[in-house]
Amino acid sequence: MFKLNYDEIIEKIIKEKGISKDEIEIKIKKKLEILSDLISKEGAAHIVANELGVKVFEENIDRKLKINKVMPGMSMINLDVKVIDIYDVRSFKTEKREGRVVNLMVGDDTGTLRLVFWDEPLIKMVEEGMIKQGDILRINNGYSRDNNGYSEVHLGGKAKLLVNPEGIIIDGIKAGARKSLLKKQIKDLKENENAEIIGTIVQVFDPRFYTACPECNKKVEFIDGSYRCGQHGEIVAKDVPILNMFLDDGTENIRIVCFRDIADSVLNNQSLRFKEIPSEFESFKNELLGKQYRVSGKVVRNAMFDRLEFTANSVDEINASDYADEIVKEAENEMQKM
Repeated sequence: MFKLNYDEIIEKIIKEKGISKDEIEIKIKKKLEILSDLISKEGAAHIVANELGVKVFEENIDRKLKINKVMPGMSMINLDVKVIDIYDVRSFKTEKREGRVVNLMVGDDTGTLRLVFWDEPLIKMVEEGMIKQGDILRINNGYSRDNNGYSEVHLGGKAKLLVNPEGIIIDGIKAGARKSLLKKQIKDLKENENAEIIGTIVQVFDPRFYTACPECNKKVEFIDGSYRCGQHGEIVAKDVPILNMFLDDGTENIRIVCFRDIADSVLNNQSLRFKEIPSEFESFKNELLGKQYRVSGKVVRNAMFDRLEFTANSVDEINASDYADEIVKEAENEMQKM
């Protein structure tokens, strides 16, 4: 739990920064709107305090946390976690500096999150096999940041790391409690992993439709003059879209499969219109080609064609040049903190 409650955090900000209570609560409200129900009111207040340079926790407090208690904006974080997966080391270069970064997926009995190493000695430990899957890591003096609504912990030059400390056992990792999607290039995608990719739409296929139950979205058949669902009985069926398209990020391309609401969102909620007037889809398709999208979802194998495909959970149009620079900008910001 937080050392200070909501009202005490506000009082501390007012005292140290001379900001009015109304102004502080407006900032907190904005944080809650951005993070929705992923964070508590106290957590939002903590982030605002951190952004204003107000320390909510005392320097000498040993805050050993569980993953489900990590919130964006925390500093001096101490955790015991188990390594679930280790990803490739990535290099970055800007006009001012260059360096490397590596991501690990770690977990405990409350959830999982992404752990980010910016410090070269820590990265070399990964490269030399001193940190591997299944190892227990004791983290001291990490800090957390928000990544699309999920907390992740970063380790810079001031952080300390102990591998496999005596007497620490972590069993029963709670998967999915704090899902963290890794940004990956298409060429590096692996079967059954959840990830986030960006790229340009280079091919779009005509939407297909199947007849489904409006309650459970399962496919139904027309039997004896009516549509029937095995779970909901006789129903008024609806047409559900499936959209296939190819995304290319410069390293590889992959087929993106969008179902139901995801497909409809890409089609600007005009899927039924395109079903009724297929000729109108052609001009719309030409507008989609060349646009850049951020897609999150799961990598699956199409058994019929023996190829990897990407089932989308969300699809958002973006400015790809801006997004492609995020890792570089992030790296530059983190290096400045060290």
